[in-house]
Amino acid sequence: MHLPPALTSFLLVNIYKAVCATLRIREENREAVDAAHTRGERLIFCLWHDELFSLIPVARHLRVVAIVSPSTDGDYLERILASKNVGAVRGSSTRGGVRALLSLARMMKNELVHACITIDGPAGPRHVAKEGGLFLANRTSGRIVPVRIFMKNALRLPTWDRFQFPLPFSKVVIRFGEPWGEGSQEVPDIEEATMVRTKARLERELHELGAGLIPEENA
Repeated sequence: MHLPPALTSFLLVNIYKAVCATLRIREENREAVDAAHTRGERLIFCLWHDELFSLIPVARHLRVVAIVSPSTDGDYLERILASKNVGAVRGSSTRGGVRALLSLARMMKNELVHACITIDGPAGPRHVAKEGGLFLANRTSGRIVPVRIFMKNALRLPTWDRFQFPLPFSKVVIRFGEPWGEGSQEVPDIEEATMVRTKARLERELHELGAGLIPEENA
């Protein structure tokens, strides 16, 4: 039996909020994020797709916008994000992705808005960085912030990314890396050589952030 979309959205949002309310979240190096925000800097949070679930609740006073697939699943995710005051622009690597990035770049430049990018999404390969976050850094001078998340008790879904769904009352550790200097300096152009170099740096820093935090088989 298929539930009406409105009812499905209602159930998913409330399940999400109920689970998040039980999570025991500890944030590491959050002070670097808040200090950059206080200085008026734009931030681009870059994380792996499978770790997204537990990052959304920590937006708090930050205005964060994510790129969300234009699919039906994206409709549900947009409502879940909205329940935690996280905005969305719609697009994917195959449908409107460049337009979504340009729209998000304009928001970052014209407002104090930060971006959240799952850099191996929306369809992998798993834990291989794509260019979206680096493109934003080049366009906006936003600062890249690598993020890793450990969920002590989580279900891994049979999806391309082995998406993690934390069980209620799970311990969650969110580790923020040091923000890179001005994005336009770190990514001076969007030529292939620059993207290869900066993607390698981002992947390396994400793996280093996970050291001692993420079990090796899940890293």
